[in-house]
Amino acid sequence: MKTRIFILIALGMLPAAVGFAADISRVDFVSKAFRDGDFIPHVCSEQDVVRRYGDGDRTVDAAGLIQRRYLDPTTRLEVLITSNPDVASKYRTVDEIRVSSISMGQPAAGRTESLRKLKLKGVAIGDPASRAASAARRYGQIHTEQEALGTFNVERICGFSGSGSSICFYIKDAEVVAMALGFGP
Repeated sequence: MKTRIFILIALGMLPAAVGFAADISRVDFVSKAFRDGDFIPHVCSEQDVVRRYGDGDRTVDAAGLIQRRYLDPTTRLEVLITSNPDVASKYRTVDEIRVSSISMGQPAAGRTESLRKLKLKGVAIGDPASRAASAARRYGQIHTEQEALGTFNVERICGFSGSGSSICFYIKDAEVVAMALGFGP
């Protein structure tokens, strides 16, 4: 009798478990992260991102970090999702999501949701550099440096919160050409 009750309970929970997995596969992680403006307290699982968007164009950068490139076919914005391979894949989280109007190479094979009205702390790609600098200052301690983005030299303006998360804006010709959020530098 106890076995039969256990089986009935397990079967009753199965649709909920399947529904949860299906819900994860429909989450628009890029839009959600930028809308929230932070990973805290909800960090993205790399497995969930791959389940949602596929493998993308997977490479390992010079620092040994895993990078997956995707493309929003409606806006032609490139999405770069970075994670740390030092953590077992089962537990690996996304360290940074960057959205850029500048491609890092050939168009990415992976696809994301439409990023048409994407903003980070009220700033969109194409906005003036002054708006990005103000948003970074409001977010936390600010840091600015020169960096290469694709074949272009850009200015990277980042704001760092006390919790260790960051928002960054990439500026070329006084205009935001990319933006990112993540943990640390």
